[in-house]
Parts: sequence; structure tokens; C-alpha cells
Amino acid sequence: MHEMAIVQSIIDILEQQARIHEARKVISVKLEFGALTAVLPSAVNFAFEILSKGGFTEGAQLEITIIPIKVFCPDCEKELVLEEYQPFCPVCSSPALKIVEGRDEMRIASMEIE
Repeated sequence: MHEMAIVQSIIDILEQQARIHEARKVISVKLEFGALTAVLPSAVNFAFEILSKGGFTEGAQLEITIIPIKVFCPDCEKELVLEEYQPFCPVCSSPALKIVEGRDEMRIASMEIE
């Protein structure tokens, strides 16, 4: 479960920011993950609940957004959102498909502190 390591890094960043801003606690956090990172929101929630105990982030509300796979085909000049990744353009079958979004994004979009 690679989510545990990811969530530990996120909590470290949140707690560092909470200290910098002299916060008493983190109220809510919005996270974004690219669809191709294979991060499972349920596993992130579970890991966050376990790893946040006793720190600034304990009890914080989590909102997780999975960024869909967006691709661009330079051959037919179409930009598309895919349910599942495929290496060929679904419009023209070109192998020149470029991933625009949804590949490796992992970010803290926002956090609310008290």
C-alpha cells in the first residue's frame, strides 16, 4: 500500500505549514491525485485517519479529487478525456498521443487551519 508513504509525506507538509502559520490544528485538506497514480481514495482516507492521530491533522476533513486522464493527439489535434489510459488516439488511432493531465499529479490543493 504505497498510500501510507504518500500520506505520511502529506501529513509532514501539513504539520510543517501549520507550525509556520502558528495554527492550532488543521481543519480540512483538499488533495488532488492524477488518475494514473493508482492512488485509492479509500486507502488515503484510511492512512490519513491512522497517521494523523496525535498531530495537527487529527480529525481534519479530507476531500480527495482524482484528476481524469486528459490526452492530446497532435495528429488529429483533438483533446480528449479518457476513462482508462490507452496508447492510441481513440479518434484517429495515432500512436502519438500525449498525456496532458491525470498522469503523476499529487498535490495539496488547499488546507484550512485554525
